[in-house]
This record gives sequence, structure tokens and C-alpha cells, in this order.
Amino acid sequence: MRLLRLEIAKLRHQKRTWFGYVALSLVVVVGTVALALSDSWQVGDGTLPILGAVFDNGLAVPIVALLFLSPFLLPLTAVMAGAFTIAGEVESGTLRTILVRPVDRGRLLAAKYAVSVLYLASAMTLVFAVALLAGQIAFGIHRLEVPFFSLSVSGILWRTAVSYAVCLVAMTAVLALAVLVSVFANSSLTAAIVSLVVVMVCQVIVAFDYFAFLRPWLFTNYFLSWVGLYLHPIGWVEIEKAVACCLGWTAFFATLSWLRFRQRDITV
Repeated sequence: MRLLRLEIAKLRHQKRTWFGYVALSLVVVVGTVALALSDSWQVGDGTLPILGAVFDNGLAVPIVALLFLSPFLLPLTAVMAGAFTIAGEVESGTLRTILVRPVDRGRLLAAKYAVSVLYLASAMTLVFAVALLAGQIAFGIHRLEVPFFSLSVSGILWRTAVSYAVCLVAMTAVLALAVLVSVFANSSLTAAIVSLVVVMVCQVIVAFDYFAFLRPWLFTNYFLSWVGLYLHPIGWVEIEKAVACCLGWTAFFATLSWLRFRQRDITV
């Protein structure tokens, strides 16, 4: 617990923590204002009629915020959080100071990972709260009417909360990947770039039908799996596959990180 409290204190006093909160919140607020001032919502040359139809309701704002943040900004946030866990300590010269003391490396790594997950969870909770507040101000909150079915306020709120939880599970796989690269790297920037490139390559792979056989096994395939919560009936099977796949990759990356970190030479 002492290590965990120390890591939480460090997280609170790091400027990048608050910068991440502000940046994500700002994206949500600016997007909501832009939508409130627009007559229609278009992406490129096409229109999204279903999402456009529900945009007289503030309950849709958290959903659309997650839709736009899931493919890139949330993975980027996870990558940045994971890249600084070990490589950031190496850059600042504090890792050697920490490890020369009788500190269990596994517990230290677990504390850093747990705090990074806490940061991601708090950032996504903030996005949800800001989006809901902005939606309330801009559009009001009432029963959500969509083609083929409608949802009560409580019904849409619990689905949205679960959506954020499912997305968080997917982001923990990205975070675990960044921690693994951070354990090998001596530069947080290098760890972040390498991790982000891997994520982007995996996203490109799942976009091509030629690699369709790999889609069920890649965690990037499930960044938007939470969309199944808004189907009728709910697509629980795909959501369960997403959670299982992402947790499996998280455990795999975490195990490799621990095996590497416990043998790392602190004099290098």
C-alpha cells in the first residue's frame, strides 16, 4: 500500500496528468458546442442519420464522445501513461535510487500499473461527466428515441456506463503494451512512439479483409465493441469476446513486463 500511495501522490503532482484531463475535456466541450451550433452533423461527405437523429438529446453526447475518442485519443492517453511508468523514471534518474533500496520489483511494477489504470479510469469518468453536463446544457436530457426502439433515461445511462467500462478494458491492453515497451526502453518518448506505432499497425491490419482471420485475436479490433450495447437486442457475445481478448493481452503483456523488469540491470 505504501508504494501505491506514493505512486498516486506522484501522479497528482505531475503536470501531464492535469494536461491530459484538460485536453480530453476540452475536446468534448468544443465538440458539443460545434454540434449545438450546426444544422446537421456530417463526417466527410457522408451523413450519419441515426446519430444525427438522436442529437436533440444530451444523453447522446457521452456516446458520441466515446465514439470519437476510442480510435485514437484514448489509446494515445493510455500509451502516454504506460510509457512513463519505467522509462520516465530512467530519464529522471530516480529508478536507480528506488531499486537500490529493498523494494520488491514486482510490487513496484504492479503499483505503477495500477495507478496508470486509475488514471485512465478517472480520465474516462471525467469525459463521461463533462459530456453529460455539456449535453444537458446544450440539448437537455430526456427519453432517447432511435430508429426501431427507444430507451429511458436510466436505460441509456447504464448502457453508457457499461460502454465506458468495456472501452476501459480495451485501453488497459494498450496500457499494458506501453508498460512492456517502457520496461525495455530508456526514453519515455521512444516507448510512447513504439507503442503507438504498434497500435496503429494493428488497427491498419484489422481494417483489411485479407487479415480478417487475425481480427478476433487483436485487441485493437475491439476498441468499438461497446457499440453492441446500443443494438436491440444487446450484442453481449461480441462484448464478452472483447473483454476476454483484451484481458488476455493485458495479462500477457503484464507477465512479459514483470519477467523483464525483475532482471533489469539498474546500472544501465
